[in-house]
Amino acid sequence: MANVGIVYHPQRESARQKAAELDEWLGHRGHRAVYMGESGSENALDLVVSLGGDGTMLRAIDKVLPLPIPVLGVNFGSLGYLTEIVPEGLFRALERFFAGEFSLEERMTLAIEVERGESTFEIGDAQPSSRRQYIALNDLVVEKLDSGHVIRVDVAFGATHFLTYEADGLIVSSPTGSTAYSFSARGPVVSPRLRAMILTPISPHMLFDRSLVLDPIETVELTLADGPSAAAMVDGSRKVILDPGDLVRCTVNGNSAHLVTFANRDFHQILKKKFGLHSKRMGE
Repeated sequence: MANVGIVYHPQRESARQKAAELDEWLGHRGHRAVYMGESGSENALDLVVSLGGDGTMLRAIDKVLPLPIPVLGVNFGSLGYLTEIVPEGLFRALERFFAGEFSLEERMTLAIEVERGESTFEIGDAQPSSRRQYIALNDLVVEKLDSGHVIRVDVAFGATHFLTYEADGLIVSSPTGSTAYSFSARGPVVSPRLRAMILTPISPHMLFDRSLVLDPIETVELTLADGPSAAAMVDGSRKVILDPGDLVRCTVNGNSAHLVTFANRDFHQILKKKFGLHSKRMGE
């Protein structure tokens, strides 16, 4: 018997219905469905099925990391860089999974640590702490809270100061996240098989506006300088409000995400399809 976690998009009725069908399908075959709430699940899982778009996939991966539990994405959205199959192919895909006819694609993740400069975090009934830690598959974003102001962020690599950015924000993305917010900020598209970090400014108010592709052994430190407060976002979810003096440290995490894949999945072909790059001439 296998324990199969289910994460579905709560606003998509089609995803909710497919979750119910999946529950029934698993039960008829002697497997157990585990609906994963916001706090995840205490059950030992053999597989997690994500029913939604890439955002749902990110939530599913966030629930299982740092454990090496495979995640299968079913695309109910439009882009689907992370999701593997369409809803109609779910049960055939599960048959192949249980028969061992699949591959696991490892995706690099980011380890993120937030350190308070002066204040502390309140963590339930525990002792106040000056640190919080997160794992991201896509990206860390430090961005402004108010539309009328830019933020100032001191960037250091290791212990060496690099530059103070004045911008709407900064993105540190993984190769997987290079097609997400970083791409919208004109960052490079990076193969998800590469191990690297990409630092991309958001609407910088300065001459230097280029992305930097960094070695995976480097440490990126972002310290909010004097001026407005900011927000630290991890995979699109606001985690922390930053005040001047607060530091966010980003490194390559030792634990990878494990995505279930089947034959003929090609990142470059997916990219080509998503952007309609089939013509020999752009725009046709």
